[in-house]
Order: sequence, then structure tokens, then C-alpha cells
Amino acid sequence: MAENLYKLIEKARETASTADAKQYGVEIAIVTNVQDPDQLGRVKVCFPRLPGKPESSWCRVVQPAAGAGRGFYWLPHVNDEVLIAFERGEAQCPYVVGSLWNGKDKPMKAAYTDDNSTVLIQTKSGHQILLDDKGGQEKIVIADKSGKRTLTFDVKNKKFLVEAKEGDVEIHAEKKIVLNCEDLEIKTKNNAKMDVASNFDLKADGQINIKASSNLTIKASRVNIN
Repeated sequence: MAENLYKLIEKARETASTADAKQYGVEIAIVTNVQDPDQLGRVKVCFPRLPGKPESSWCRVVQPAAGAGRGFYWLPHVNDEVLIAFERGEAQCPYVVGSLWNGKDKPMKAAYTDDNSTVLIQTKSGHQILLDDKGGQEKIVIADKSGKRTLTFDVKNKKFLVEAKEGDVEIHAEKKIVLNCEDLEIKTKNNAKMDVASNFDLKADGQINIKASSNLTIKASRVNIN
């Protein structure tokens, strides 16, 4: 099937003047398969303008970076429109060099700004990385598809914000967690609890105030006040 496809391409295109450049320029294609049996980051495509829309063999996909066990892994999805180029003009050596939006598959609405100050990466489900370069409101936002769990680097307000508008936030470490800052505030709308498996030391170079609007209970086998 692939061999017949390349013959159709060669027949459909004008040949270049040089002997080894049979397919000059690029072709529009539609992705048909992303399940590469060798897991090499390849896809199959079909060319809509060819009769019967025959499927290609596996095409390598150009990435911003690629190497042994490293790089940028981002493949187009089935039915995505892509741009194909051919190695040395050979129809049997296609490469996916980029993906295309069109009248049906349009860019994300949140990405457009008149001054072109927004860079947005968004997955199929809606997870986002937003880089906003607009003067006076520069920020980076990492959000899940709900938009309710975000990490925000706020340049204007000099703030790093971790926000969960639903669900929990948990921090786990095998060894130690260190909070080092000028001032520390902890606020809750309801209850607070601290459970320490071994010793608990509280030290202040200045004054310590403990205030309870209701009862204050201290329980221990022995209480030492010095």
C-alpha cells in the first residue's frame, strides 16, 4: 500500500530539475495512526488529495529536541492536519515537519492577544502551561484541565502561588522539609492539627503568645515550667 501511495505522489507532483529531487516542496496530510509498534515516535498519515486517501508507512516526526533517552516528545493526534516534507525529494521518505490549524481545528481562544504576548501549551484534555509576557502583568501559570489547581509565578506581585480551589494539597518528603522565610503565617477556615511521631521543639528568641477564645487544655505525664 505504501509503495503505491508514493507512486501516486510522484505522479501527482511535477519533478524538479535536479536528478535526486523528485518531490520538492511540502504536502498536506492527515494523521491516521500513532501506535508505533517500535515506539520510535512515528505516525502514519494519508494525503487527502490522492484518490482513495491511501495510508503511508511510518513517518518520523520532527521535534524541537531529540536524542538518546532525552528530548521533546509531542506527537500529533489521529485526524490532526500536518505538513509533510520528503528527504532529498524522495516520496518514500516522508517526515512530519509540523502541525497545522485550519477552519475546523482552531487555536485555543485563550492564546490570542493583539500584541502576541501569550505563549500557550495545551494538551488534548486541556492541561495548560501559559507564559504571559504582557508588560506589567508577566506571569507563568501551570494548570490542570479544570483550571482549579494551579501554580502561578506572578512577576508583578513577586509571588509564587499554589492554589487548589477544590481537593487537597499534599507535600511529601522522604527526609526533611525546610521552610525558611522572613515571616510565616498559617491560616485555616476550620480546624488545624499537628501530629508529631517523636519530639517537638518550639523556640522563639522573642515573645510567644498563646490565645484561645474558649478552653486551653495541656495534657502530659509531666509538665515542667521553668
